[in-house]
Formats: sequence, structure tokens, C-alpha cells
Amino acid sequence: MIHCEEKLLKSVNASIKKYASDRTDNVSFFRDIGMLENLSLQSVSLNKDLVYFDEINKLLGVLITIITHPYIINERETVIMRAEQAYGLTPEMFHETVRDAKLWKDKRGVMTPKEVYYFQNIDELKNYENRFIVYLIDILSGQLNDYVKFYDFLIGTVMNGNALTQDDSSLDKAYGRLASLSKKLKRIKETDFYKIVSKANTSFTHVEATNVFKHNRAYGACYKFYVNNVTYGDPEARADDLSVYYFTRLLLALNNHGYKLIGGADPVKNKIIRKMDFRSEEFDISVEDAREYNGLRIKISDKDGKAKTDNLLVFDSSMDFEEVEEDLEKFKRADVTAVDAVTVWDAAYVEDKVISLRSGSISENEILSRYVSDKTRTVKASKQIYEDHCPVCGSKDIAANQYYHCSNCGTEYTFVGEKIWLTKLRKK
Repeated sequence: MIHCEEKLLKSVNASIKKYASDRTDNVSFFRDIGMLENLSLQSVSLNKDLVYFDEINKLLGVLITIITHPYIINERETVIMRAEQAYGLTPEMFHETVRDAKLWKDKRGVMTPKEVYYFQNIDELKNYENRFIVYLIDILSGQLNDYVKFYDFLIGTVMNGNALTQDDSSLDKAYGRLASLSKKLKRIKETDFYKIVSKANTSFTHVEATNVFKHNRAYGACYKFYVNNVTYGDPEARADDLSVYYFTRLLLALNNHGYKLIGGADPVKNKIIRKMDFRSEEFDISVEDAREYNGLRIKISDKDGKAKTDNLLVFDSSMDFEEVEEDLEKFKRADVTAVDAVTVWDAAYVEDKVISLRSGSISENEILSRYVSDKTRTVKASKQIYEDHCPVCGSKDIAANQYYHCSNCGTEYTFVGEKIWLTKLRKK
């Protein structure tokens, strides 16, 4: 999640918290939740991307200016060279040579220098500021590659049921901008400046605001872009904002599925993330914060309380579940029925690996609505048949305990009256 997207998240959450501050308890908070239906990171991010691409385009112009006229440090290098090759010895050079007896030899009774100290000035291109410029170029290159992968994911196809992308759409415009930016960046990386400086150490954990960044307009513009668009904010604050955002989105999904809040009124106190209990004709659902996993704990039981599931829904601020991949071992140790993950654009199963459920571009509302549907899916079925056959893939490789488990696709289910409840729906 780049810095501009973090700003969007903060802006959306500010609206959510304003909504919460106007409602004193969870009853009114949930009752009016439909007022937040249109709060979306997706809808604004596409337009923000086009603005961001314009900023990158301007920055590439600045980078070309720097590459053409780079800031160079003029440094003095001391070398020892043969006396006959040295021209224009200064008194300082001669003094240093006189002090080093190893450089002299006796030539027919006369002491003469065979070698001398020589000071030469060199132009140092691989200075701190230029190494930062290459670092920034590499960051931009990585970002553009990520954007290309992301927009490839959004492309509509006939097979996934989406309309084909139209001319002059936001996606069409984004692809044109990305192609142009990628060409410019490729030319920048082919310059001698980039090739020479990139041989030095261009890794930075923190970038200092040097005098060059403060007083040189071109270098200062690059530093300002880095601070405003590349560096990340407090990870804990971002995790808190994601928790608020997805908690609200899940409440919207439950409301749209007809769930009612149960229990007495409980003060919200502007905290928003809390434990809430809901009920439909078939299920009771309890939602509570699971901060240790950066997610929500969602417990579901049938109306008679005979069958129960304990689910973990975790959030990832990246596009491709990198953060979830890093915490796989932690999730494996969680004592839950299933672990699932969501990003702003995608959802995934979390097993021994992360299995993306990409099916083209869908809204955040639809992502969470599908999640609720999958967790509470029931179908009328013959108990005699489906005790031995998986209702999802048809496999006979079924292990039965309190719940039935299909070793082929990973689905788990149980019988509730005349219906099968797919407690853990897995689609291969």
C-alpha cells in the first residue's frame, strides 16, 4: 500500500469515525450502517492512480535533468607515480615526497626521487545524493511493475463474466500512462549515470535531508516526492485503520444479508472495533477484533447451536498477500476452522499456502458479501449420499468425525436438519 493509498484509507476512516461519533451505541451504529455503503477505497484509487502517474511523469522529467547535469563532488586523490610522469608538482607535493625516504635513490652521489606524491582532483559521481537518486529510480521501477500486474488483474475477460474493457475507460487510460512511463524509465536506466552509480551501495533504511536536498531544486523535488509518496507511515496505525475499515465493511455485508444485531445496547465510544453478535433465520454470528492476527474472529453457529465454526479473516494491505505469506506459520497455529484473507481488491484461502480467489474486478462490498455467503451456505441434500460423496467436488475421499472433511478439495461440511452446511467451502 503506497503512501497515497494510505491517505485514502485515513480519509475513509475519518468518515467512519465521524459516523461513529454521531451514534452513541452499537444498535444505532448497525441500524444506520447503510449510510456508509458508498465509502470505497476501490472507487477513488483508480482516479488517484491517474493523478499519481502524472506526478511520476513530472518526476521522470526532473530525473532526466539530474542525469544530464548531476551534482558532483570534486575530491582530491593522492597517488604515487614515477617522477618523470609527474608534471607541475606543487610545493605541497614536493614536501610530502621529501618526507618519504623510500621514494628516493642515490644517482651518482645525488639523491633524486624515483617516485613522487601527486595530488589529482577527481569528480565523484557516486555520492550520497546520486545514490539516493538511483534508489528512487529502482523504487519507481518496482512500483510500475506492480501497477502493471495489478491492472492486468483488472482486465475484463469474457470467461470470467466481466464486460471487456472499453476505450477511454480509467483502465484504458491507466494502461496508456503506464506504457509511456515504463519507456521513459527504461531509457533512464540505460544512461551512464544509472549504470555507474548503481554499482555503488544504493540501499537506504533512512534518507537524510542533506543540504543538497534542501537547496538544489531538482534534488529537492526528488526528496519531496520520496517523503510524500514512497515512505510508509506507522504500520500499527495502518493496521488499526484496516481493522476499522474491514469491520465496517463486514457489518455492511451482514446487514445486506438480513442479519439483526442481538443483545442490549452497548456504547460505541468511537472505538468502533468491538465484539458484536448477529442473528438470521439460520445462523448466529459473533464478530470480534483479533488484533494479534491483524484480523477479525468470526464465530458462526446454527440456530440450534449444535454445529459451530470459528473463522479468522485477516487483512493485507498489499495487492498480492505478501504480508499473509509472511505470517503463514502463525495462522497455522491458530485454533480455528478456517483462515481467509482479504485485500482491497481480492480474497484468498489460507492453507499451507495462500490461494487467491481472483475472479476479475469486484467491489469491496461484493468481496465481503461473498465471504458471508460462503461461510453460511446451506443446501438441501440427501444425507445418505453425501456422507460418502463431497458435495463440492464429488470425491469419495471423505473423512467423518463431527464434521465431514474432503481430502480432495479441502471442503468441510455437516448436516443441519435436511440441509448440508458447508462450514469450510473450498473450491479447486
